[in-house]
Amino acid sequence: MNFAKREFLLLMALLTSGLATGSAKAETKLSDFNGAWHGNGSDKNTPFESSQRTNCRANIKADLRRMNAEIDCNGEAGLTKLVHLRLSLTGNEFTGDLTQHAKTRESNSTPTVLTGSVSGQKSDTSANFTVRFHGMTPNAYVVLTLKGTSSLSMQATTFGGELMNVTFNRTR
Repeated sequence: MNFAKREFLLLMALLTSGLATGSAKAETKLSDFNGAWHGNGSDKNTPFESSQRTNCRANIKADLRRMNAEIDCNGEAGLTKLVHLRLSLTGNEFTGDLTQHAKTRESNSTPTVLTGSVSGQKSDTSANFTVRFHGMTPNAYVVLTLKGTSSLSMQATTFGGELMNVTFNRTR
């Protein structure tokens, strides 16, 4: 798989981590992340590209043990990503899967598609997880940090370089 696919999946993993992090606090449940979110930050399709400003929207449906998220990001330089994330939470451990569709403005072809499995652990205010992609695509590492009840930050890396850094706020 190409690097664009890996980065998109990493983005999804980050978002997913943020959602899982919220459930880590004793008073915060996975279902507290239900609703619409909007985020701004930086993103790139591969580790070797330059970062671009991006705007993201996320729609999340969750109960106490499961979450489904759809994240749609649009970069200023033409990178678009659509990520579907499904998570299951057991104690402090979560598992799930992620599918990412990414396309650049220069590309007239169909979007690249990455699929992978998600696993990780949560704490009171953060979640660390790994997205393992199928094939030769390298793993993505995501850290999600809860910043109050209406904001979270998401960072995704691979090969030691940052792929995505977005702060999400709840849309009311």
